[in-house]
Amino acid sequence: MSSSSSSCSKTESVEDKVAKFEIFINDVLKDSLKQISTALDVINEQISELEEVRNTVETMSRLEYDLPVGKPLKTRVNVGCDFFMQANADVRTFLVCVGLGYYVEYTKDETLAHVQIRTKLLKERADELRDKGARVRAQITLALHCIQNVQGL
Repeated sequence: MSSSSSSCSKTESVEDKVAKFEIFINDVLKDSLKQISTALDVINEQISELEEVRNTVETMSRLEYDLPVGKPLKTRVNVGCDFFMQANADVRTFLVCVGLGYYVEYTKDETLAHVQIRTKLLKERADELRDKGARVRAQITLALHCIQNVQGL
């Protein structure tokens, strides 16, 4: 009878270990992976916005050369709820959001330099997050192998 009770306690101990590994995988590692994925999505969105700014600046700069000297670019601006107003745009300078709702007036070259530097920094951060995500996925795989070893599979 004592041998059956000891085998029962070994089974419970294996089940406890497996449960702890599963809790660790689901509560810690998968949550960490989700946070990394969310942060990576935000960074990729910011990179996309910066590329959009670069394309807009280059397009506006090309328009500047097509305009007669001293003539502003006439455009329509959506002021909300699909109501448009005519606007005259100065295509020599650009207001660039530098963060926290602050805008800086830049020339074309300054704007493109700002976009290039900011994009480089964001891409480096995205690479760091991808590496961190790969490490977390490796930890999940290792934890799954540990579960297999504990179960004797």
